[in-house]
Amino acid sequence: MDYRSQGDTRVTINGSRHYKTPYGALPSVTTILSETQGNKAALERWAKKNPGKKEQAARRGTAVHARMEHYLLGQKDFSHEENEDPEFIKDTVEPFWNGLSEKLDKFDKVIWAENPANVDDYAWTKGSDGISRVWHPGIQEGKNYGWAGAPDIVAEYKGQIVLGDLKTSNNPYCSKWPDSSTPKSEYGKKRSGFMKYQKCQLQLAAYALGLEHTINIIPDLCMTFVATKEGSQVFVIQKHTIEKYKQKWLDIVTKYYEEVLPSKKKAVVEMEGIDGDNIDPK
Repeated sequence: MDYRSQGDTRVTINGSRHYKTPYGALPSVTTILSETQGNKAALERWAKKNPGKKEQAARRGTAVHARMEHYLLGQKDFSHEENEDPEFIKDTVEPFWNGLSEKLDKFDKVIWAENPANVDDYAWTKGSDGISRVWHPGIQEGKNYGWAGAPDIVAEYKGQIVLGDLKTSNNPYCSKWPDSSTPKSEYGKKRSGFMKYQKCQLQLAAYALGLEHTINIIPDLCMTFVATKEGSQVFVIQKHTIEKYKQKWLDIVTKYYEEVLPSKKKAVVEMEGIDGDNIDPK
């Protein structure tokens, strides 16, 4: 791999996250999912009704991810938190971290923890902003229907390669859609938990394709780690299920490039036309 990105790897284009790659700046996995899964507007409405909550959740997620990275790399004293607000660590980070370290301890060897574990490995994936990513040009012949993303974990577990993703959540995830036996009081939470679970599996499928293309690693297992205040969950899917989610992901990518992106570009052009009009104030 001769490619070396200059400067930052993560860039923002038209308000959406992209990563620089040999195929140009490609949309992130999370960008494609948010633009195609029909929940972006609902999340924006929720954020308006709950000011500050989105930022709080993002700060919490970043802090727990940072713990995960340092822990997996053997830096278990968390000295990187010495300048952080002690109350934030005690009241927010610690409860979500509780129980997670025991699950991470099961890995035999860490290959990737937000970044390559060995600084000499896969150097082309990391930019000057300290962000490492993998990419894929897509499978549509003659078309650049690519994507890129930053995996959380690649490790070995009992001789198998694991691709892992860490989420923090106020409520547990669910691997099955709630059925008639689900109490009405729990139905909404379980439905939401299932939708988050599904989205995470699609994200992992996209990363799995990117890992194979970028650094020639093919995961045997995908693990989703969900950290809540009540404890930590681990969901595991194996190769045959990973393949199913890969196909679903490729369908979503096609939808993004053939339906969502053209409509976004049209909207920008229309707005530019309005902004450029010479309107007589009289």
